Amino acid sequence: MQEAVNLSSGMTGATRRHAWLILLGLSVMFCLSVLWRPSDNGIILCPFRALTGYPCPGCGMTRAFSALAHGEPLRAILYNPLSPILFVAAILVWMSAAATLLNLHGMRAALARLRPTNQVSYMFLGLMLTWWVVRLAGGF
Repeated sequence: MQEAVNLSSGMTGATRRHAWLILLGLSVMFCLSVLWRPSDNGIILCPFRALTGYPCPGCGMTRAFSALAHGEPLRAILYNPLSPILFVAAILVWMSAAATLLNLHGMRAALARLRPTNQVSYMFLGLMLTWWVVRLAGGF
């Protein structure tokens, strides 16, 4: 069965649904980041860490996103040094989803040019895994 294409925008219904899911999911994440103030009270939100006792590659990201949403970039870096990069990436993905839904073709095209290549994505993944090893070895 072929997906119907919206002739005015050239987008399929699946593309619009995907954009809605991204927009809503990231909006909830950003709102929670603004509303929640992290504390170091020992509550573990990471399922990997709760099961193994070891931090995952993204451990500290929830607290870091909250710190960034509260304008505390240095605190965010202490939680997870890669958090500012992922926070900016999440904002760009949110903007792209909004541009898709609002039929802002020029903005969508500009944001698409900012999308990282596979090589950059693999380099970031390698950096994240390297940070994880350093964190595990150093006991951070």
